Amino acid sequence: MNSKEQDTQQVIVNVAKALLEETEDVEKITVRQIAERANVGIGLINYHFKSKDNLLGIAIGDTMAKIILDFSKSDSYTDLSPAQKLKAMLKELYALSDKKEKLMRFVLSNDIMNGNMQTPLHLIPLLKQIFGDKKDDMELRILALQILYPIQVTGLNRDAFYMYSGINVSNQGQRSRFIDKLINNLIGSNEIGE
Repeated sequence: MNSKEQDTQQVIVNVAKALLEETEDVEKITVRQIAERANVGIGLINYHFKSKDNLLGIAIGDTMAKIILDFSKSDSYTDLSPAQKLKAMLKELYALSDKKEKLMRFVLSNDIMNGNMQTPLHLIPLLKQIFGDKKDDMELRILALQILYPIQVTGLNRDAFYMYSGINVSNQGQRSRFIDKLINNLIGSNEIGE
């Protein structure tokens, strides 16, 4: 792929990200809207991305990766331990999902259905800080999945999760305790010195 095609693809992804910011309902975004704003033909979008869902999945993935990257570089969390940073990051992502619930459901179902394994990889650097040399790369990847799976379940169906656990993740206090317990159970509060 030449640089002009890459530039065009990035313009299309950027337009999709802008539309995601503007709307609460992902289903209302159309390929026609994206094409018009990006000043490209609908066929070009279908050629590069195969479907609207694939394009929106990429746009959302970029947005989530940026949030995680910005979080990890933020000076606001420098005094926190790596485990506390992980908890704070998950709480911030949950807060975002409260604002954009339909969008998050779309992201989660799209990731699961398409087997997107990029999201757990963003947790690896924090997990490496937590465990140092005590865990190898495969163990860290498994832990990242173990952290994300319950979060995906709650994001897809909060009511079912509440019926199962008694935890209302729409309630900030209960959600915060859930994240703290999840991380402590998976990484062991003794192992991380908390």
